[in-house]
Amino acid sequence: MKNKLLILTSLSVLTCFLFSSIGCSTKKDDVTTPAGPNEASSFTFSPIDVSNIKFNYSLGWINPPAHIIPTDHVYIHYNNPSTTAGLPLIAPGGGLVQKILIVPNLSVNECKVWIQMNPLFTYYLDHVLLNNTIKEGVAIKAGQVIGTTGLGDSFDLGVIDSTVTIPFANPARHGWQTIHCGKPYSYFTEPLRSQMYALVDREGSEKDGWVNVDVPKTLSGNWFLDGPTFYTDGGDWDKELAFAYDIQHPSKVQIALGGVIGPAGKWYPQIGALLPSQVTVSTGKVAYQLWSLDPVTQAINTEQKGLMIVQMIDDTHIKVEMFADVKIADASFTANAKIYAR
Repeated sequence: MKNKLLILTSLSVLTCFLFSSIGCSTKKDDVTTPAGPNEASSFTFSPIDVSNIKFNYSLGWINPPAHIIPTDHVYIHYNNPSTTAGLPLIAPGGGLVQKILIVPNLSVNECKVWIQMNPLFTYYLDHVLLNNTIKEGVAIKAGQVIGTTGLGDSFDLGVIDSTVTIPFANPARHGWQTIHCGKPYSYFTEPLRSQMYALVDREGSEKDGWVNVDVPKTLSGNWFLDGPTFYTDGGDWDKELAFAYDIQHPSKVQIALGGVIGPAGKWYPQIGALLPSQVTVSTGKVAYQLWSLDPVTQAINTEQKGLMIVQMIDDTHIKVEMFADVKIADASFTANAKIYAR
């Protein structure tokens, strides 16, 4: 997971797509022009053999210091019996290779690849290794082997479905990929869909997860450091703050911080604390003790890691301060408090 964080952090500094001619060439001579992608918006193959999938994560993974707000893609974790090669990577659907992003500073050309199945539907795979024949503009077929799994023990699967629009409190904070985030497992045809859902590590019957937990006029959801710069999700992780939910234990509130007012991390408020969706301007200052979660019992309150106080000063702005490594129940704001906005 540490390697994945380093990879994700490296991606955040890119201001545009970074391409390489090694392994994932974009030369005009290498591009074939199909009649046009018109595939159905469904997946008829698993990206890897289902027998090799260890477990799946739903949408909404939070993993500071990256991904402070809920992610717009799912994770497929796998067991690889080989110590020298990755698992065969299979295109879950056919279409046109739209973009290829090479992850910088790696010993191998690990990629993120976007594949357009039709004008309204694109999916992407991240942290994978592509075959040399897979280039931008090339048409691929569902079930085609397009490479192997990459470094680590998981890869991302995301869906951009233009028929879906996520109702964020402030859509301007989010990119096209996130605003039109689909629920990846729901697009698999049966019996794959049931097999994928059965492998999701998430309590309860709802297995897709949530990319959006914004509740307008309440504390619930995503916040960004306020100021002259309009920060958006997709690179400035240290400027983000989220009051969201644990994807494995969705009944448990998670508070995630990227930095600025304290160390990056994710914590759980004390038992009995107000839900973020219950906090409004009229509530006044709220104190959240920041606790860890016992990895075995999944119980909260195994060890207090600090304190966060927060107050909604209007419907779209909050005043926040964190006190790290303290075991206190409440505090008053100091000059170190910051303003975050929708």
